Amino acid sequence: MKILFRNAKILDLTKEKGYFCGSVVVEEDLITYVGEKEPRMAVDKVIDVQGNILMPGFVNAHAHTPMTLLRGAKDDCCLDTWLNEGVWPLEAKMTNEDVYWGQMLGIAEYVRAGITTFDDFYFHYDGMCRAINKAGIRARFCVAVSISSPPNANFDKELEDNYELVKKLTNPKLVNIVATAHAIYTISEEKFFALLKFANKNNLSLSLHLSETLKEVGDCTQKNNGLTPPAYIEQLGMLDRPCLCYHCVHMDKDDLQILADYNASVATCPSSNLKLASGIAPIYAMQNKGLNIAIGTDGAASNNSLDMFKEMFLVATLSKVNIYDASVVSARQVLQMATVNGAKALDINSGEIKVGKNADIILVSLQEPHMQPQDNIISNLVYSAKSSDVYFTMVGGKVLYENGKYNIGEDIETIYKKAEDIRKRLMS
Repeated sequence: MKILFRNAKILDLTKEKGYFCGSVVVEEDLITYVGEKEPRMAVDKVIDVQGNILMPGFVNAHAHTPMTLLRGAKDDCCLDTWLNEGVWPLEAKMTNEDVYWGQMLGIAEYVRAGITTFDDFYFHYDGMCRAINKAGIRARFCVAVSISSPPNANFDKELEDNYELVKKLTNPKLVNIVATAHAIYTISEEKFFALLKFANKNNLSLSLHLSETLKEVGDCTQKNNGLTPPAYIEQLGMLDRPCLCYHCVHMDKDDLQILADYNASVATCPSSNLKLASGIAPIYAMQNKGLNIAIGTDGAASNNSLDMFKEMFLVATLSKVNIYDASVVSARQVLQMATVNGAKALDINSGEIKVGKNADIILVSLQEPHMQPQDNIISNLVYSAKSSDVYFTMVGGKVLYENGKYNIGEDIETIYKKAEDIRKRLMS
């Protein structure tokens, strides 16, 4: 199908104003025309954007999507308590079917908020993959050694079996696979080495939670002869392949230099880090080291919403207050983190409205009081906009959300009912 978007303000962060007025053509799953003039060609469908914003969908660089089922289950406590007393006991009760519906609920929240790609790390892969495939959304899927696998388990077989399952159940056009370690405080060196062997064999990128709390940093340096978490994973060899590091809250200049030396990417998750009192990531220092910084929501159990507008606002404003300088980390830079940088971190052909890019497109309304005046669109998107301003979400040329209607393979009311029933059972 060939679709023409006309009368649009097209986001282009290379332009002085951050956008230009024009048209976009999508053919099947790719963008095939972008320009100021409306092209003269036969199309199957015309969408009049009516002067609103047409932009690339957001790339959520770190998530645990099925944790929508645990939203609000254990609030107002630190990470250790949250995990040990809240999350892990509830997750132990979850089934593949539970995870399927939690994933579906998260996907509905994503498309409603303009998120077209997400990096997803959880368990019960069958349920996750079925939901991703049914919805037709883009994802980078984390294959990992389970933190509960006993020391004598066959980690090589566990990884390969999970890898083959994900490949079987997902569309390779929409899903990339990455090898992932949960964190240095949950994964043994033996498991790390099995993961590295697996990644090297299958030519996969890597990811892990890193330096999320002061406790993690302190425990690591004490256990590993003064090595901080980045120095420790460097020693293990985790940075020898492309690596995305989640959180990176407690990093000194030497830690940042290690990541910069290996061209690692960072996924900052400000809402989750604030809610769990983990801290504020040193974004400005990361920029000065030339790191590729992307933005993630983390899971809905620690956020509690999957909203990139909220995350963008916090990345910008927390960075300013963190060093008492309102001039640092601009709205334009933050919007780039949520789109272009996220696509780079996840190695996907999205993040920009350009010919040849994936047709991962969202439309954002400017017809709201909080989006007026319109002379600074970039500022409005980062400091004023809300997820409810998104009224159209397309992934790979397929419309997944439009004006209150979801096209993700399950009825939205059924998703809500299933999630409610599962939550009641988990909490009983």
